[in-house]
Amino acid sequence: MSNDTREDASLCTAWDMILLAEVAETGSFTRAGGRIGMPKSTVSQRIAQLEARLGLRLLNRSTRHVSLTGSGQVYLEYCRRVRAEVSAADMALTNLKEQPVGTLKITCPEVTATYFMPTFLHGFTTQFPRIAVELIATNRHLDVIRERVDFASRVGTTTGQDLIVRRVSSIKRVLVAAPAYLAAGSPLQEPTDLLDRRCLVHDAQPEWVFSSDDTPIVLRPPPAATSDSMGFLLQSCIAGGGVALLPAYVCQPSVAVGRLVELLPGWEIPPYEMMLIFPNLKNQSKAQAAFRDYVNTFDFSAFSVGR
Repeated sequence: MSNDTREDASLCTAWDMILLAEVAETGSFTRAGGRIGMPKSTVSQRIAQLEARLGLRLLNRSTRHVSLTGSGQVYLEYCRRVRAEVSAADMALTNLKEQPVGTLKITCPEVTATYFMPTFLHGFTTQFPRIAVELIATNRHLDVIRERVDFASRVGTTTGQDLIVRRVSSIKRVLVAAPAYLAAGSPLQEPTDLLDRRCLVHDAQPEWVFSSDDTPIVLRPPPAATSDSMGFLLQSCIAGGGVALLPAYVCQPSVAVGRLVELLPGWEIPPYEMMLIFPNLKNQSKAQAAFRDYVNTFDFSAFSVGR
């Protein structure tokens, strides 16, 4: 017997085992056929062929009733297992068909892509393995509609026709510097002391605001370096290049191990807001709906308190 013939016989046997389980439970070829949409004659013929292949009689037949032989009783347990496995496989494939599928185009700032998105998107794609993600890390504000972006993560307020803007979280900011840099100068006690220090400034945040007892102090520190990259400012700060105002979730790991020191802890620094932006679509895809639901249930509290 060839391999193809053996495989065909195995498939036939599996199907016939399911038929036998149905016949045993209903006690009738007619009722078993009715369950699975097969004529009585076909059911009877298939069971007879199964008995012939096995070389054993599995059923006692009479004009009114069908019952299992001793061999049939033993075989029935295996038939039920096969039926259960086939049912489970069918259910798994049905669930797979109903899962969201497609590709989502997402854009976010470079710092978010580096320090947040890997873990965030890993959780999402683990939950929805048939959704692929195209992540565009850029500090430019892409045109969401024109460039067919599904979701954009941005800092600060954003408006636009045909856009939905949802606040995701406040982002705590902290003032930090390397111990070696601090050791070379006088202690920082007031925000105005920063005017005499080397400051590393993000080009979108030229003003640093501090408040104590509801009295705000707004500074425009003369920058020793400016950049649109939070990653560059972080590494420059760690290297001793000066003082930087950074998102807590970005610099807190370095603070925890002593590479950076938090400055002016008694002063309040206003957080900025992380926003999620997406097109106002009447008919969103299942993949888009899944991502929105994932965002709605995700715990963003680490952004507001640091890590």
